[in-house]
Amino acid sequence: MADVFKFPNNGYDVKVLRKEDVLASIDRNIVDKEVALAIVKRCEVDAANFLREGRWAGIPFIGNIRIPQTVKMLTSDESKAILEEAKDTLDETRYLLFRKNYANDIGKQVKMERYYRYVVSKFVGKASKFFRRMADRDGELHARIVCYTLCDVILDNASYE
Repeated sequence: MADVFKFPNNGYDVKVLRKEDVLASIDRNIVDKEVALAIVKRCEVDAANFLREGRWAGIPFIGNIRIPQTVKMLTSDESKAILEEAKDTLDETRYLLFRKNYANDIGKQVKMERYYRYVVSKFVGKASKFFRRMADRDGELHARIVCYTLCDVILDNASYE
């Protein structure tokens, strides 16, 4: 049976369907079940391929999913090699502490990269001509670094063209 939930602060009424409701609706409404099953299988295959490639995967009626960057970095070959070497050289308690600190460091690194990309995108939005001139003259990486270092000046002022 479908449940109706209400968002707080006089929000919308949301009808939440259970698995049994969805299956019953499919049985009632779909005439050619083989075609529906083929569509569902194709969606599963496409979503798995997108996730494997590290891209966003859209799931109909559910939303978008992706593998978090921290999980990708922790499961990379480089991280596995570092953790394997640490496991071989350290005792049990030091290894657990090392693994915890390593995961925290990767989390901080991902946050800093996300912040860096955010600040550069804000700068480029305000001073796109300046960024393009720098990128054409010195390369895009150099332009991004310069834009990141100048971000406080530009984001506080109205324009720097």
